[in-house]
Amino acid sequence: MDAISLEEVIQAVNGKAISNVSGLMVNGVSVDSRNVHKGNVFFAIKGDHYDGRQFIEQAFDAGAIGVVVSKQGGIDISGKCLPLILVDDVKTALGDLARHYRRKLNAKIIGITGSNGKTTTKEMLYHLLSHFAPVVKPQKSFNNFIGVPLTIFEIESKHKYGILEMGTNAPGEILRLSEIGLPDIAVILNISKTHLEGLGSIEGVALEKGDILKNLKENGVFVYNADNPLCCEIADKFGGNKISFGLGQNAQIRGTDAKKKGNGSVFTIDIDYNTFRLCGVKGGGRRQFEIQLQVPGHHNISNCLASFAVCHALGLDISGLYNAFLSFKMPDMRIDSQQIGNVTFINDAYNANPESVFAALKYFEEIDAAGRKIFICGDMLELGKESHALHKELGEKASTLNLDLLWTVGKYASDIAGAAKDGGMDVEKVLSFRSLDDITEYDMGEFRENDVILIKGSRGMHMETIIDKYREYFSPRVLTHN
Repeated sequence: MDAISLEEVIQAVNGKAISNVSGLMVNGVSVDSRNVHKGNVFFAIKGDHYDGRQFIEQAFDAGAIGVVVSKQGGIDISGKCLPLILVDDVKTALGDLARHYRRKLNAKIIGITGSNGKTTTKEMLYHLLSHFAPVVKPQKSFNNFIGVPLTIFEIESKHKYGILEMGTNAPGEILRLSEIGLPDIAVILNISKTHLEGLGSIEGVALEKGDILKNLKENGVFVYNADNPLCCEIADKFGGNKISFGLGQNAQIRGTDAKKKGNGSVFTIDIDYNTFRLCGVKGGGRRQFEIQLQVPGHHNISNCLASFAVCHALGLDISGLYNAFLSFKMPDMRIDSQQIGNVTFINDAYNANPESVFAALKYFEEIDAAGRKIFICGDMLELGKESHALHKELGEKASTLNLDLLWTVGKYASDIAGAAKDGGMDVEKVLSFRSLDDITEYDMGEFRENDVILIKGSRGMHMETIIDKYREYFSPRVLTHN
């Protein structure tokens, strides 16, 4: 973070200072007292399981020069005269300061939202932009009212680009995040049935995602998925600059001739440069170049195209990046292959919704396996009143695939399993568990040499723990056999 005065912070958050703050300079922001450094401002946020006000002294001891705290509730700092900044709501104040700081930045800001692929696309885009200039990306999946501001504070005058990931599960969240981030480039990767519990319907999801455009900076560019009808509807109503990506004929940054190659894929990017003069890339004509993507999953071609489209929207010549992805690696728990003994686990358990599960199954269907293919599927959460129907639809889909075993876990396990059986899957191949705790060593003993096991489920299901559970089960067996 570039240094700003504590007085400027107070003005930005509409706060009231307790004690003298004149001459103090801020060089960073923290919401965790364990990560406070000298010269930071600590935002004492109250969460579901913690209250930042309990750690004010620790923050000051670590070198904080100010603490932003709610006016509500008592504060005990043991009689010390320290700079406290009182605000109505600490989380709102964090966003307000981030918005103020963002306006001071010269870096181009890219805001990415969508039902699926945000984190992977963020990583791909960072990988590409790093070839051109210094860039900041979010840590992990920092995509909410805390994560987005913290990412903005990481951007300094030396950086030319900043990437923001914007998530939502309730109306108004994307609007607020875009108010804070003020993107120069707004990206909607796709729109599907996610977070229906909070957003009501897929139309509600589309309205929420479309709000990212309400704070797009003047002369900014909207990057969208031409293969997604709801994205296209939003684009049709948008009168500003826009660039589309996809595999279909209507995409401006288009992927063609996609083929599986090794553990990844190879495809051609086809660009008509005559349609992109608004974005500042000199020259014209049509260009094509081949891309080798060393990560699995056909859906990741679309994420890759999105990252190239953003580069193009920034006026960068992407034709020289044909081999940029040879060294790219996927984020954790996104089609992450792990070997335990002679059993392969494919960990795709970071999150799940109908579209992402179907994409994972498409990948699973296409891979070669020396042994059996086993799908362990946990609940898809936050689908509201459509939960039962969408889990049954998943079961129907599973029944059409050549699965050797289907294990279902969670509240909706019986919906998936029942629909798979009704669809013709052998009842002896389907097993349901109420929770991961119900999966015993006896059950895991059914795994055989060369089995390939796909694990998928919403983040709240923590489906990846089945891998740890099997590793604990497997290790004593190896020692015994040796």
